Amino acid sequence: MSSLPKIQQMLAQEFDIPLEKLTPEASLEASNIDSLSALEFMFVVEDEFGIKLPGELAALKTVGDIARVVDSLLAAQGEDPGAALAAAPA
Repeated sequence: MSSLPKIQQMLAQEFDIPLEKLTPEASLEASNIDSLSALEFMFVVEDEFGIKLPGELAALKTVGDIARVVDSLLAAQGEDPGAALAAAPA
């Protein structure tokens, strides 16, 4: 299971963006999320998923990029992204 739906939901809520516009290919910049806001959002992602994102956050340009990195980190920790989502507080 992918973290993508949860990340889309979080972005929609945090930045008041319609969910249907947050496709995996949607760029953060085109969604009017500036670099400082994106950085702050990454801290929220870390807290939500219980992970530490790598220092190269500038490489995360799309919604799908964020989900792929989160899924990869969760897999490296031996967790299923779906299980981490079920355990995360709402």
